[in-house]
Amino acid sequence: MGIQFEHWPSKVANILVYVTLLSGNLYSTFGGDKDTDSPYDSKHESYITPASFTFYIWTLIHTLLGGMVIFQWFTDKVHQAAGWHFVTASIFNAIWLALWSSGHTFWALVALFFATGAVSFIYYRLKEQDSAETLLDVIFLHLPFSLYHAWIFVLLIINFFAVFSTTHDDGPSTFQVVLAIAGLAFIASTVIGYIEYKQGDVAGALVLAWYLFGVFAQQSHDAIHWTALGLGIAVTAYTLKPFVLRLVGRQSGESAPLLG
Repeated sequence: MGIQFEHWPSKVANILVYVTLLSGNLYSTFGGDKDTDSPYDSKHESYITPASFTFYIWTLIHTLLGGMVIFQWFTDKVHQAAGWHFVTASIFNAIWLALWSSGHTFWALVALFFATGAVSFIYYRLKEQDSAETLLDVIFLHLPFSLYHAWIFVLLIINFFAVFSTTHDDGPSTFQVVLAIAGLAFIASTVIGYIEYKQGDVAGALVLAWYLFGVFAQQSHDAIHWTALGLGIAVTAYTLKPFVLRLVGRQSGESAPLLG
């Protein structure tokens, strides 16, 4: 498997935007001044904001995307799936990070809509192509965009709530509690799409469970706290059910379908 220089402009652009996005996240986390609002320790809190450790899923996403920008030089599959859309997604993601950090949450939400659209295009194109023929295809092409797609969807909901439902010193109103629970239920319900669409997307579904457990760890209001835990357990159980059934089927000599 030799180096392929076809479509080199987009490949070089992918490297540049990847480094830019990675640098922005690192600076937001470890640099800046006291007025900089990092997504990892945010002042723009709502009643569905997860614990700060939850955001470190970016570490895994960035690691896999770093592998992707190297892997793209040995296969044309990355260009076929992503084209210039990874560049678009990374640029708008970087714009979102800058706007969020500077306190412009509404315009950050607008930028995130465009980033989500670009990531979704790549994600669904990969699903349509169904071209995960090797382990490298899975690890450095399908997996990073599965995680990225699920996480940017979570960020979109978090940003939406940061604009329209911020926290108060005296705790949430009844309306805010209902709205928060509805938001958590909406996020949890999307796991059905991740598992049932095409061959299923366990990685994306588990990102949603990770987020819900993060909300459980962060939010102290009883209704929100325990709802997040219950939904997190339900999402995890629903996601892992096919593997449990397959294991039970093997032990009993029967075969269980992969998707339940």
